[in-house]
Amino acid sequence: MHLFLAAKMSVDEKPLIELFVQASSTDRTEKGPCLTSQQWFMILYSLVERGLIDLRLTPMTHDYPPKSYTDLNAARYLPIAWIESGTIYGFNRPDKAITSWDEMELLMEKLGYPFLNPSLTEKEVREAERVFEDLISHLMQLIRLGKSKPLLNTLGRIDDFLESKGQRFLLGPDISYPDCLLMPKLQHVRVLCQAYKNSDIPENLGYLCNYLGEMYHSEAFNRSCPSDRDIILHYMEKDALSKNFRLRLLGSESLRDVPGSSGQSASLINGTMPR
Repeated sequence: MHLFLAAKMSVDEKPLIELFVQASSTDRTEKGPCLTSQQWFMILYSLVERGLIDLRLTPMTHDYPPKSYTDLNAARYLPIAWIESGTIYGFNRPDKAITSWDEMELLMEKLGYPFLNPSLTEKEVREAERVFEDLISHLMQLIRLGKSKPLLNTLGRIDDFLESKGQRFLLGPDISYPDCLLMPKLQHVRVLCQAYKNSDIPENLGYLCNYLGEMYHSEAFNRSCPSDRDIILHYMEKDALSKNFRLRLLGSESLRDVPGSSGQSASLINGTMPR
């Protein structure tokens, strides 16, 4: 695991980090729908908002990789980030790659912003993560097997957690590390539920719906969010969706409305999908 050293820095010394992500299959100049890539982008953009780093996002394909990517000898791994220039804790740290979640967490720590909020404990963060750790696997149970009860139960736990904390986001008034993990997952859930069964997160999960509304006003989320079209195509390519699924003529837009506000989708009901 690579190590990073960090402390307060002047603007001139601010690290420049380049993040490589898989490009969209419909537009190679745009970011693709990879869940981990969006999570990393949200984290790094949040560090930009706090004035701790500068960030360059580079969508790419393995057919035409940029030289800065091939120089990392990344063995076709994506996403991957590297510290292109700048100073962390008084040391020049060019050519240092970020290739794992451990290294991403270490970067936040050494920049003086562990978990994007220095006041949070690791126990609080891991407790929040456990609430939604099964969200994508339960989404896949819905997509592949038509079982919505596990997904409903997980969404209910998230709603209960938000109610218990009484905060704007998961662990406070500002976006923290667990938010950057959760919200991209929720976006995949919403897009797939609407595309696959014309359904959505239940409106009666009021704390979760309010959370989504707050997130849709977040620059970090909006900058990192892929298009609905790319998310749907991603799951079609993984054979999660049946091949006879007819993809609507979607552009580069992304879902941004709060559940129930458009009136176009039904809610998941009592562990079954309305038809």
